[in-house]
Amino acid sequence: MPTSASPNPPLRRRSLVCYVFLVILTLIFIVAVGFLITWFVTKPKKLHYSLENASVQHFNLTDDNHMSATFKFTIQSRNPNHRISVYYNSVEIFVKFKDQTLAFDTMEPFHQPRMNVTQIDDTLVAQNVAISKSSSYELRAQHSLGKIELEVYVKAKVRFKVGVWKSSHRTAHIKCSHAMVSLPQPNKSQNSSCTADI
Repeated sequence: MPTSASPNPPLRRRSLVCYVFLVILTLIFIVAVGFLITWFVTKPKKLHYSLENASVQHFNLTDDNHMSATFKFTIQSRNPNHRISVYYNSVEIFVKFKDQTLAFDTMEPFHQPRMNVTQIDDTLVAQNVAISKSSSYELRAQHSLGKIELEVYVKAKVRFKVGVWKSSHRTAHIKCSHAMVSLPQPNKSQNSSCTADI
């Protein structure tokens, strides 16, 4: 006597799919609620950066467009957060003129506590760097006026810490543009604010 197939297996598969979907949806909801609670508790604020005490020493520009100089400056990093500290795991610093890199340096990792202002003092040396003809012309013109407009760019791998929790690594791009450096009197160079994209 022939027997008919049971409709139960398709129903069971459908129930299993619905169950898995509900579990995933619940997990997403829990993560979203946790994120919102963390955000409201910590109330994160933007980090602020500024360039100070910039100076150029031993400046020399040859007739064949090769430049040598020593750049000194301080980058001030301000963390206004009450519950968030910052780990800088790698830091690369560039001195640029018209989008051309003149000098480069790396710094040791460091930790910035909550509600803290950290001074980053650095010296970058450009040794016989070949520059474009147009950049050489503008450098000579600015040098004759006693001021050079530079850009300091910082690329850093950072992590944020709230309590015992640490975020994944993020890349911070910090740009200090239009830094006017006075050659005869470095202490009169203008401080400039920096933009940060993290």
